[in-house]
Amino acid sequence: MESPRRTSGLAPRTLHPADEAASEGLSLALAAHNGTMLVRGRMAEFRRGWPILLAGLVGVMFGISALPFYTLGVFVPLLEREFGWSRAAIQAGFTVQMLGMLAVAWAWGMATDRWGPRRVALWSQAGLALGLAVVATTGSLPHWYAAWFLVALLGAGTSPITWTRGVTGWFDAARGTALGLMLAGTGLTAILAPPLVTRIVADQGWAAGYAALAAGVVLIAWPLAALLFRDPPAPPPVRQGATAGVGAALRSRPFLLMLGVFFLVTFAVSGLIPSIVPMLVDRGLAPNRAALFASLLGAAVVLGRIGAGVLLDRVWAPAVAALFLWLPAGACALLLWGGASLPLVGLAVVLVGLAAGAEFDLVAYMVSRYFPLAQYGVVYSQLMVGMLVGGGFGPPVFGRVFDLTGSYAPALFAAAAIFALAPLPLLRLGRYPAPRAQAGAA
Repeated sequence: MESPRRTSGLAPRTLHPADEAASEGLSLALAAHNGTMLVRGRMAEFRRGWPILLAGLVGVMFGISALPFYTLGVFVPLLEREFGWSRAAIQAGFTVQMLGMLAVAWAWGMATDRWGPRRVALWSQAGLALGLAVVATTGSLPHWYAAWFLVALLGAGTSPITWTRGVTGWFDAARGTALGLMLAGTGLTAILAPPLVTRIVADQGWAAGYAALAAGVVLIAWPLAALLFRDPPAPPPVRQGATAGVGAALRSRPFLLMLGVFFLVTFAVSGLIPSIVPMLVDRGLAPNRAALFASLLGAAVVLGRIGAGVLLDRVWAPAVAALFLWLPAGACALLLWGGASLPLVGLAVVLVGLAAGAEFDLVAYMVSRYFPLAQYGVVYSQLMVGMLVGGGFGPPVFGRVFDLTGSYAPALFAAAAIFALAPLPLLRLGRYPAPRAQAGAA
């Protein structure tokens, strides 16, 4: 005789309605409990890590990736008028800076993994200030290039490699949001620096503008980092296994896909941003009004940073990347066919800013999820090498296109194609790997 507890064939077991309701209620209760615990975990991370977040935000504001980049457009017309240099020649200073960072990015990344981000940040902030002071003494084109190379050699440790390594060590459940908030510092620089520097150079000349940037690093960013920025509670030691695993990481499919995508996107973004102010001045806007659009760009960068960061804690990172990196394709179309319509120009600037804001969030977050934290500095620095190559050549290529054709249109067409197609490979990255030991080797 068959046991009454046994079911016949493959027929599914049917729950009593009361049992089914109880089971569903238990599932909902568990989901609510897990959600509550996740929220509490995020809040605890912010209570513990807010000093690191604040110091990192200000460090990013006054770092090498924001301060020279978002103010370059203000200096271009002045240098062009005083020295007679072409726009391509002036913006090539940014390329020289990128080449200098190529030479030392790997070393700064290894130093961050070995000695911790705090010491790297403090030494490099002092170096960045010295380099900017040398830029202020420029009197010839070779001097201009040499000064930017010095900025890179001494100041590369103030790049997001350092600041994001600190934040990823203090935050996990709220890592994306924390990275977004901290990296919003670049957007704040884009909002505040162009009008402030425009006022300084209008009254005292371009050299005073670069001297003021150096003073800001020394008087604001360095003291705050010294007081508040701390290494993660258990800095990952550099072990033989972790070192051996770096080569495999740099040959892996996720690394190569990210390298190609962010090289192209950074080339297009970095070509667009310093060209916006000159582009608007060419359309008849006064320099001070054009600088306001640069500030609008900064506001959009802040929104992109924070928005992408919040989404990264909730949505698969490659999908977030595709969403944000497609936006500037529309911006290029608006700049090409929007004419002198200020609302359309403003919308284009916002779309570019959203993508520029999300970019470093995406790189930092995906490195921290697809690779072990013990290799974070090295892997991030090598991705940055690709981004630096793209970013370094973007501004002079856009400037050269203008010098040859008298228009930015060909460069805008090329950038639109990059933004439309480049993000697609990220959708092939797959799931995040299983969590690995955060303090050791891969």
